[in-house]
Amino acid sequence: MITAIVLVVLLVLALAGALADRVCAELAERKAAEYLAGPFGHVPAVRVHGRPFLTQALRGRYRDIEVSGGGLRIGEMAGATLNAHVYNAVLSPRALLGGSATTLPCERVDGRIVLPYGEVARTSRIPGLTLDFEDQRLVASAALPVPGVNQLARVSGEARLSVVGGAVWLRVRGLSVAGISLPGLVLKQLMPSLNVPIPLPPLPYGLRIDELKPVPSGLLVCGSA
Repeated sequence: MITAIVLVVLLVLALAGALADRVCAELAERKAAEYLAGPFGHVPAVRVHGRPFLTQALRGRYRDIEVSGGGLRIGEMAGATLNAHVYNAVLSPRALLGGSATTLPCERVDGRIVLPYGEVARTSRIPGLTLDFEDQRLVASAALPVPGVNQLARVSGEARLSVVGGAVWLRVRGLSVAGISLPGLVLKQLMPSLNVPIPLPPLPYGLRIDELKPVPSGLLVCGSA
């Protein structure tokens, strides 16, 4: 009988401890979301990983804080989505409870941002440029003046986005013109019009671009800081 009572008490204490741990974690998540809300224009979703949470809170160091959300605006580009992990973030218990901190120092940040293709095309300044993800590749199409043709023609090809010297460049290969058969020399003359830098603004949280990858939902930008 006594053993059963002890087991019940231990179970209640364990549940109470887990509940208190989760309540404190939710408080920290709300506070962290407030600190990280700037680039979003609204509060993002924040999740503190790792258990027990209270041990991290008392030390004032959090192993992994996940930040995610949509509707992010980066410079002229709207509608981006972000998923980032902030590792070994430092936030003292006093700053957490008092709301006095304005920054969140950390050891490292890894982020993945998806930019809508429409926004990437718009900032390229190429007239009528569209970017579409088709058959596992990115296809660029634009209305350009073609030598020997007295009107704009729809030119398309496979788009490649890369980081060169810290800048993002759009390059298009395998050009073709809809409804017109043109010699290779003429198509080569069109390439400079579609090989241009894309003016991406600075990424949030000081992220530097590590990799660009086209995905169905948009241009995936992988960064770290």
